[in-house]
Amino acid sequence: MEKSLDNPEFFKLGITIIYAIVIALSIDASKTVFIPFYSIPANLINATILFYGYFIIITGWIEYYFHMQKSQDIKKSGLGGFVIELGILFLFYYIIIAGSTENAGYLIPDVYLFITPLIFLLLTLKDMYRVSNYQNENLLKYRNLSRNFLFVSVIISLSYIAETYATGFQSFGAFAFYRDLIFAFLILTLFVIYRIMKWREINDASTTF
Repeated sequence: MEKSLDNPEFFKLGITIIYAIVIALSIDASKTVFIPFYSIPANLINATILFYGYFIIITGWIEYYFHMQKSQDIKKSGLGGFVIELGILFLFYYIIIAGSTENAGYLIPDVYLFITPLIFLLLTLKDMYRVSNYQNENLLKYRNLSRNFLFVSVIISLSYIAETYATGFQSFGAFAFYRDLIFAFLILTLFVIYRIMKWREINDASTTF
């Protein structure tokens, strides 16, 4: 066991298996929103949150695989990177449960308030971990990228708190629906922009490995 914890291949295999398990569980949890397709307009906020979650996990997996192929991170990966990936996968699953229509409570505000800032916090730690392994000028150039998006996500979280406080923490009704829909599209847009900039970083960095 102790030998396995020092083996990068062990971590790579573990992350791959956990990705597959979590995605499979998430598909089952989200089927009530996406099946049948005509149920999506009636669950627009839920569908947006689910799309947000799947965008995170799919692009995250592509980024992870790209690093394995281009920068050979596997040679320097370890327990720290493994734990960070587990944290991101757990938060992804939380987003899926929040967006599904079968959860016991209304968990969608959690995605704006806690989950998105936590995801960017873990991505920031992931970048710091990668920079500590490589003295690459392009990685150093972009090392504050995730940190900047973490700051923006905290601003969004505080804005949601301020808005709900101003409206007496209203959770239901037409106003609450459009408010949550706007914030859902806001965090989705934020993450799309982050991934675009992140892929630019990866392309720049991979040319010098």
